[in-house]
Amino acid sequence: MAQTNTTSSQSLESNFKPMMVIWPILFGLIGVGYMLWREMRTGIPQEPLTMVQYWWFFALIVVLLTLFKDFAGMYRLRVMSGAPLTFRQLFRIRMLYEFTSAVTPSAAGGSSLEVLFIHREGVKVSRATSMTILALFMDELLMIGFFPLLLIFIPYNQLFPSEVFFGYGYLWLFLVGYLMKFVWVTILFMGIFVKPSILVKIIGAVFSIKFLRKYRMRALRTAVEIRQCAKEIRGESIGYWLRLSASTAGIWIFRFLIANAAIMIFNPLSYMDNVVCFARQYILGIISMVVPTPGGSGFAELMFNDFLIEYIPQALSAVVIASIWRLFTYYYYLIAGVIILPQWFGKSKFIQKRHESN
Repeated sequence: MAQTNTTSSQSLESNFKPMMVIWPILFGLIGVGYMLWREMRTGIPQEPLTMVQYWWFFALIVVLLTLFKDFAGMYRLRVMSGAPLTFRQLFRIRMLYEFTSAVTPSAAGGSSLEVLFIHREGVKVSRATSMTILALFMDELLMIGFFPLLLIFIPYNQLFPSEVFFGYGYLWLFLVGYLMKFVWVTILFMGIFVKPSILVKIIGAVFSIKFLRKYRMRALRTAVEIRQCAKEIRGESIGYWLRLSASTAGIWIFRFLIANAAIMIFNPLSYMDNVVCFARQYILGIISMVVPTPGGSGFAELMFNDFLIEYIPQALSAVVIASIWRLFTYYYYLIAGVIILPQWFGKSKFIQKRHESN
């Protein structure tokens, strides 16, 4: 087992290249640069960029929301693991998972690597696999459930900015992303809670179709992992599901609220404005699933500007606020990964040498 783990670590290390970090940064700079150019082209008013009186309070809220988001993610890992993981281990898993999500396209995410990260911290492979599948299911289920809940409080025409509602096709991107998530949640639900064994047969049959055959092994492996997840979580208590649900909700609520707090550094928002901004963050989260760049870099900044510009009246505020938002929801994890991952690889090499000496 130790040899297998080390081999996986070596494979992972060889696949990580500096450009995997550089590309997202370049895409992000292009997005911010385009926002700046667009504001310069339309003409910048003479009034200077100003902050609200208690800007420091909302800046502190941005930092606290980021910490709460990660604590919620670490707590969810602790609940799912059933193992006495230390604070440092939980933090390391959380940061590495978010890092891999940040350097891969949003639709791909970092779930496949999370198994390795969790197992490397002492959790058995079967449990690590079930944790990854279950976390994915809870995230997707919450994202699916958010939409009808938001419609109770907000008219659907307020979820999309009117000036770009048709021009950029955000509605259609949202519908595609939502449908993809709905189908994925349905598959996961059936595999985890209804008929795990039948799911393997169905996927095997579907991916026997000629143009899907090249994905067959990967699809079957996913189906087997879902079935393993069903075995691992069988018999869990109501309290387990409540803690899992609460921590998952916390991750996403705190994440979406970061943009609200960043905006309020420069512009106070009413209660309803906060609700709409929160809802539009959710829309952006769904759309990012169909964005091809790593972590949605570049596109996320532009979409942020299009969706929330009406709440950012001052010149250059959109550029500054989008940069703050991405710093605490994206680039923060790139920085953490660059720092932690080499240490993680180094530790794996140490374990390999100790294993070979024995």
